[in-house]
Amino acid sequence: MGDSPPRPTGATRPDGIVLDIRRWFAVPPAAVYRAWTEPAALKRWWCPPGWEAAAVNIDLRIGGSWRIAMRRHADDAAIAVAGRFLEVRPAERLVYTWVWEGTLDHMPPSRVTVEFRNLRGGTELRLEQVAFPDIATWHQHRRGWIDACDRMEHVL
Repeated sequence: MGDSPPRPTGATRPDGIVLDIRRWFAVPPAAVYRAWTEPAALKRWWCPPGWEAAAVNIDLRIGGSWRIAMRRHADDAAIAVAGRFLEVRPAERLVYTWVWEGTLDHMPPSRVTVEFRNLRGGTELRLEQVAFPDIATWHQHRRGWIDACDRMEHVL
């Protein structure tokens, strides 16, 4: 794990309940950005144990779409998360929409902002996701993002 644990916070704003996580990685911002945006890299860390990334499609441009389809080994259950890029600044910042397919039907579309900041010879990643409908869904995503950052750190 990096030398600082993830620091998640939650607050309510007019656009819904907000999740804010910061995490430090001992590699340059460009490496973390590639891990976040390249399909081959995402396949190595995105899914939790027992799941695999069945397909990763990334059209990395403003207005471009992205979709990660996942399959659970135990029962072949299939879900996906998808959206569109609203802002793309390589190795600096991504903003995109987030919509679940096949799960969490109660969750409205949300927005994710990821910033990659050069800090102490590595990268501080700041992730903000907005528009959670309730605190239980916020907690689910908080745990998912923290676990995903742990897995990404192992492949970096």
